[in-house]
Amino acid sequence: MNIVFFGTESFAKTILESIIARPDLFTVVTVVTQPPRPAGRHQILTPSPVHTAATEKKIPVLTPESLRDTDIIETLHTDTADIFLVAQYGQIIPENILAIPRQGAVNVHASLLPCYRGSAPIHAALLAGDTQTGVSFMQMDAQMDHGPVFAQYAIEIFPEDTTPTLMARLAECATEHLAADLVAYYDGTKIPQEQMHTAATTVALLTKKVGYINWKTMDAALIERMTRAFDPWPGVTTSLVGNQIKFLRAHLITDQSPNNHTPGTLVIAPGETRFTTISGTLSIDVIQPAGKKPMSGDEFARGYAQFNGQVCASLE
Repeated sequence: MNIVFFGTESFAKTILESIIARPDLFTVVTVVTQPPRPAGRHQILTPSPVHTAATEKKIPVLTPESLRDTDIIETLHTDTADIFLVAQYGQIIPENILAIPRQGAVNVHASLLPCYRGSAPIHAALLAGDTQTGVSFMQMDAQMDHGPVFAQYAIEIFPEDTTPTLMARLAECATEHLAADLVAYYDGTKIPQEQMHTAATTVALLTKKVGYINWKTMDAALIERMTRAFDPWPGVTTSLVGNQIKFLRAHLITDQSPNNHTPGTLVIAPGETRFTTISGTLSIDVIQPAGKKPMSGDEFARGYAQFNGQVCASLE
């Protein structure tokens, strides 16, 4: 089976590598990925994880800024692909491109569709406090994550899961089943089933501002989930005495002592940094003041004790 693979980030890289590892079933004729982007402290132009993996295997790579470019469309027409396989690509694929391969295009999506359509399903599941999520293999159509599904697999979300850890387990789950299911789809023994569109939920595109804490509306449990969902980006940010700080890891305070502080108040406890909220108190395990390296809550409590009792401002 000849495959053109569309993907960009680490989840997609794992999927690609699992397909490459089965030369008895699949030949990846071309990889399409996002162009190199500035990355790291020095903003060095860096190829995507998928680009790197494909180059190592000497697979031709296309890095179009737009899939509407006529040269890209012509190239894809000449690839004689049986299937386009898509995972975490990062662009909407136009309908005229989806129509190119003989057996259509298949997407590996990191949710149990129709739940969490969109580009950030893993973040959404963590933010909602879900206890399970999964992967869906679907036949793509013109609408985002809308096409019929031919396989789904669920996994548990652990209380300590972050976006990177959950993404890695979802990728592993997908690779356990993808080869057999893709062959079955190609052979016609796996028949895609229409999604229940009335039950669909859609995830908005992540922006930096979704990680800003609003102390008037967000409780301790939500902020704790944010630290795991928005790891590593966009992070969880607030302002203390005019300086931005990031909460990197946190846990809920389980004692039921009265909380008479304004939401967002810094409370220095012995060896601990706490912040009050509209409901519950948050203990910060790892915190990063602007321009500083991450530090433990204990280190922050000792180094910033003069700010005890100060109230954080919500960022806009």
